[in-house]
Amino acid sequence: MNKHDETTETLPRIVLGSRSPRRRELLGSFVGDDQLLILPPSSPDEPGFSDVHDQPRIEQRLNEITLLKHDDICRQLRGRSDLTTPPFVVVADTIVVAQNDGGARCVLGQPGPEQWADDVRHWFRNWLSGRAHEVWTGVRISRDTARTDFIVRSKVTFCNVSEEMLEWYVTTAESTGKAGGYAIQGHAASFVTGLDGGLTNVIGLPMMEVLQGLKQLGWQSSRS
Repeated sequence: MNKHDETTETLPRIVLGSRSPRRRELLGSFVGDDQLLILPPSSPDEPGFSDVHDQPRIEQRLNEITLLKHDDICRQLRGRSDLTTPPFVVVADTIVVAQNDGGARCVLGQPGPEQWADDVRHWFRNWLSGRAHEVWTGVRISRDTARTDFIVRSKVTFCNVSEEMLEWYVTTAESTGKAGGYAIQGHAASFVTGLDGGLTNVIGLPMMEVLQGLKQLGWQSSRS
Protein backbone atom coordinates (compact mmCIF):
# COMPACT_ATOMS: atom_id res chain seq x y z
CA MET A 1 0.00 0.00 0.00
CA ASN A 2 1.45 3.36 -1.00
CA LYS A 3 1.24 6.60 0.93
CA HIS A 4 -1.70 7.89 -1.15
CA ASP A 5 -3.72 4.72 -0.41
CA GLU A 6 -3.00 5.01 3.31
CA THR A 7 -4.08 8.66 3.33
CA THR A 8 -7.23 7.84 1.36
CA GLU A 9 -8.23 5.12 3.83
CA THR A 10 -7.84 7.37 6.89
CA LEU A 11 -9.66 10.40 5.48
CA PRO A 12 -13.34 10.75 6.42
CA ARG A 13 -15.72 9.77 3.67
CA ILE A 14 -18.22 12.10 2.02
CA VAL A 15 -21.74 10.68 2.06
CA LEU A 16 -23.95 12.03 -0.71
CA GLY A 17 -27.59 11.56 0.23
CA SER A 18 -29.09 11.54 -3.24
CA ARG A 19 -30.56 9.39 -5.99
CA SER A 20 -29.36 11.79 -8.68
CA PRO A 21 -26.67 10.44 -11.02
CA ARG A 22 -25.88 14.03 -11.98
CA ARG A 23 -25.05 15.01 -8.40
CA ARG A 24 -22.95 11.88 -8.05
CA GLU A 25 -21.00 12.70 -11.21
CA LEU A 26 -20.43 16.30 -10.18
CA LEU A 27 -19.28 15.60 -6.63
CA GLY A 28 -17.26 12.53 -7.62
CA SER A 29 -15.38 14.48 -10.28
CA PHE A 30 -14.24 17.01 -7.68
CA VAL A 31 -13.57 14.91 -4.57
CA GLY A 32 -12.78 11.53 -6.14
CA ASP A 33 -15.03 8.50 -6.32
CA ASP A 34 -12.84 6.70 -3.76
CA GLN A 35 -13.95 9.16 -1.07
CA LEU A 36 -17.62 9.19 -2.07
CA LEU A 37 -20.35 7.02 -0.56
CA ILE A 38 -23.81 7.21 -2.16
CA LEU A 39 -26.69 6.71 0.25
CA PRO A 40 -30.12 7.65 -1.15
CA PRO A 41 -32.90 8.76 1.21
CA SER A 42 -35.00 5.81 2.33
CA SER A 43 -38.21 7.41 1.05
CA PRO A 44 -38.78 9.52 -2.09
CA ASP A 45 -41.72 11.29 -0.42
CA GLU A 46 -41.20 14.92 0.56
CA PRO A 47 -43.29 18.07 1.06
CA GLY A 48 -44.47 19.86 -2.07
CA PHE A 49 -44.68 23.54 -2.98
CA SER A 50 -48.25 23.86 -4.24
CA ASP A 51 -49.26 25.88 -1.17
CA VAL A 52 -46.31 28.31 -1.11
CA HIS A 53 -45.84 31.20 -3.54
CA ASP A 54 -43.74 33.92 -1.86
CA GLN A 55 -39.96 33.85 -1.52
CA PRO A 56 -39.68 33.47 2.29
CA ARG A 57 -42.07 30.50 2.38
CA ILE A 58 -40.45 28.87 -0.64
CA GLU A 59 -37.06 29.18 1.07
CA GLN A 60 -38.51 27.76 4.28
CA ARG A 61 -40.02 24.77 2.47
CA LEU A 62 -36.78 24.09 0.60
CA ASN A 63 -34.86 24.14 3.89
CA GLU A 64 -37.43 21.77 5.40
CA ILE A 65 -36.83 19.30 2.57
CA THR A 66 -33.05 19.35 2.92
CA LEU A 67 -33.43 18.89 6.69
CA LEU A 68 -35.68 15.85 6.15
CA LYS A 69 -33.20 14.35 3.70
CA HIS A 70 -30.29 15.04 6.04
CA ASP A 71 -32.00 13.45 9.04
CA ASP A 72 -32.96 10.42 6.92
CA ILE A 73 -29.33 9.88 5.88
CA CYS A 74 -28.03 10.34 9.43
CA ARG A 75 -30.48 7.71 10.70
CA GLN A 76 -29.19 5.29 8.08
CA LEU A 77 -25.59 5.99 9.08
CA ARG A 78 -26.07 5.21 12.76
CA GLY A 79 -24.50 1.93 13.73
CA ARG A 80 -22.53 1.43 10.51
CA SER A 81 -19.19 -0.17 11.30
CA ASP A 82 -17.57 0.42 7.90
CA LEU A 83 -16.99 4.14 8.57
CA THR A 84 -14.01 4.43 10.92
CA THR A 85 -14.26 8.22 11.18
CA PRO A 86 -17.37 10.43 11.18
CA PRO A 87 -18.25 11.21 7.55
CA PHE A 88 -19.25 14.45 5.92
CA VAL A 89 -22.90 14.35 4.85
CA VAL A 90 -24.10 16.29 1.80
CA VAL A 91 -27.76 16.56 0.78
CA ALA A 92 -29.42 18.87 -1.73
CA ASP A 93 -32.74 19.64 -3.37
CA THR A 94 -33.25 21.64 -6.56
CA ILE A 95 -36.35 23.52 -7.67
CA VAL A 96 -37.28 25.85 -10.51
CA VAL A 97 -39.01 29.08 -9.45
CA ALA A 98 -40.89 30.54 -12.42
CA GLN A 99 -43.01 33.64 -12.86
CA ASN A 100 -45.71 34.35 -15.45
CA ASP A 101 -46.64 37.62 -17.12
CA GLY A 102 -49.05 38.42 -14.29
CA GLY A 103 -46.28 38.19 -11.70
CA ALA A 104 -47.53 34.96 -10.13
CA ARG A 105 -44.85 32.56 -8.91
CA CYS A 106 -44.87 28.82 -9.35
CA VAL A 107 -42.40 26.24 -8.07
CA LEU A 108 -41.68 23.51 -10.61
CA GLY A 109 -40.26 20.33 -9.13
CA GLN A 110 -39.99 17.08 -11.05
CA PRO A 111 -42.83 16.20 -13.44
CA GLY A 112 -45.19 13.47 -12.29
CA PRO A 113 -44.19 9.88 -13.08
CA GLU A 114 -47.35 9.13 -15.06
CA GLN A 115 -48.31 12.45 -16.63
CA TRP A 116 -44.80 13.86 -17.03
CA ALA A 117 -45.24 14.76 -20.73
CA ASP A 118 -48.39 16.78 -19.99
CA ASP A 119 -46.64 18.51 -17.09
CA VAL A 120 -43.69 19.47 -19.30
CA ARG A 121 -45.92 20.84 -22.06
CA HIS A 122 -47.86 22.91 -19.54
CA TRP A 123 -44.73 24.21 -17.85
CA PHE A 124 -43.06 25.26 -21.09
CA ARG A 125 -46.18 26.94 -22.47
CA ASN A 126 -47.06 28.83 -19.30
CA TRP A 127 -43.86 29.30 -17.30
CA LEU A 128 -40.63 28.65 -19.24
CA SER A 129 -40.82 29.50 -22.95
CA GLY A 130 -39.65 33.03 -23.75
CA ARG A 131 -39.08 33.86 -20.08
CA ALA A 132 -36.43 33.90 -17.40
CA HIS A 133 -36.74 31.68 -14.34
CA GLU A 134 -34.62 30.92 -11.31
CA VAL A 135 -33.11 27.61 -10.25
CA TRP A 136 -32.65 27.22 -6.50
CA THR A 137 -30.63 24.48 -4.86
CA GLY A 138 -30.84 24.07 -1.11
CA VAL A 139 -27.83 22.35 0.44
CA ARG A 140 -27.04 21.01 3.91
CA ILE A 141 -23.53 19.77 4.79
CA SER A 142 -22.62 18.34 8.18
CA ARG A 143 -20.04 16.41 10.13
CA ASP A 144 -20.85 15.34 13.68
CA THR A 145 -22.58 18.34 15.27
CA ALA A 146 -21.13 20.93 12.87
CA ARG A 147 -23.19 21.90 9.85
CA THR A 148 -23.73 24.56 7.22
CA ASP A 149 -26.87 25.35 5.20
CA PHE A 150 -27.33 27.56 2.17
CA ILE A 151 -29.45 28.18 -0.92
CA VAL A 152 -27.79 28.98 -4.26
CA ARG A 153 -29.70 30.67 -7.08
CA SER A 154 -29.08 30.86 -10.81
CA LYS A 155 -31.14 32.69 -13.43
CA VAL A 156 -31.87 30.92 -16.73
CA THR A 157 -33.51 32.52 -19.77
CA PHE A 158 -35.23 30.45 -22.46
CA CYS A 159 -36.00 31.46 -26.03
CA ASN A 160 -39.52 31.27 -27.41
CA VAL A 161 -39.95 27.51 -27.81
CA SER A 162 -42.21 26.62 -30.73
CA GLU A 163 -44.76 23.82 -30.49
CA GLU A 164 -42.66 21.83 -32.93
CA MET A 165 -39.55 22.19 -30.76
CA LEU A 166 -41.54 21.44 -27.62
CA GLU A 167 -42.90 18.21 -29.08
CA TRP A 168 -39.40 17.25 -30.18
CA TYR A 169 -38.13 17.83 -26.65
CA VAL A 170 -40.90 15.75 -25.13
CA THR A 171 -39.95 12.83 -27.42
CA THR A 172 -36.42 12.83 -25.96
CA ALA A 173 -37.92 11.85 -22.56
CA GLU A 174 -35.13 13.90 -21.00
CA SER A 175 -37.59 15.66 -18.69
CA THR A 176 -38.24 12.75 -16.34
CA GLY A 177 -36.65 13.17 -12.92
CA LYS A 178 -35.52 16.75 -13.66
CA ALA A 179 -36.53 19.85 -11.72
CA GLY A 180 -38.53 22.08 -14.04
CA GLY A 181 -38.81 19.24 -16.53
CA TYR A 182 -35.56 19.96 -18.36
CA ALA A 183 -31.83 19.22 -18.30
CA ILE A 184 -29.65 22.22 -19.13
CA GLN A 185 -26.69 19.93 -19.80
CA GLY A 186 -28.74 17.94 -22.32
CA HIS A 187 -31.04 18.73 -25.24
CA ALA A 188 -32.60 21.66 -23.36
CA ALA A 189 -29.37 23.59 -23.89
CA SER A 190 -30.89 24.42 -27.30
CA PHE A 191 -33.42 26.68 -25.56
CA VAL A 192 -31.04 28.63 -23.30
CA THR A 193 -30.33 32.23 -24.30
CA GLY A 194 -28.95 33.41 -20.97
CA LEU A 195 -27.44 32.11 -17.73
CA ASP A 196 -26.66 34.27 -14.72
CA GLY A 197 -25.07 32.15 -12.00
CA GLY A 198 -23.47 28.75 -11.72
CA LEU A 199 -24.14 26.04 -14.29
CA THR A 200 -23.57 23.21 -11.81
CA ASN A 201 -26.26 24.73 -9.61
CA VAL A 202 -28.76 24.37 -12.47
CA ILE A 203 -27.61 20.79 -13.03
CA GLY A 204 -28.32 20.06 -9.36
CA LEU A 205 -25.29 20.73 -7.13
CA PRO A 206 -23.50 24.11 -6.85
CA MET A 207 -19.98 22.75 -6.69
CA MET A 208 -18.02 25.87 -5.72
CA GLU A 209 -20.30 26.50 -2.75
CA VAL A 210 -20.36 22.80 -1.78
CA LEU A 211 -16.56 22.60 -1.78
CA GLN A 212 -16.38 25.78 0.32
CA GLY A 213 -18.87 24.28 2.76
CA LEU A 214 -16.89 21.04 3.03
CA LYS A 215 -13.65 22.92 3.67
CA GLN A 216 -15.40 25.09 6.25
CA LEU A 217 -16.17 21.89 8.18
CA GLY A 218 -12.60 20.60 7.87
CA TRP A 219 -12.60 18.51 4.70
CA GLN A 220 -9.26 18.05 2.93
CA SER A 221 -8.86 16.69 -0.56
CA SER A 222 -7.07 13.34 -0.91
CA ARG A 223 -5.61 14.66 -4.17
CA SER A 224 -3.48 17.36 -2.55
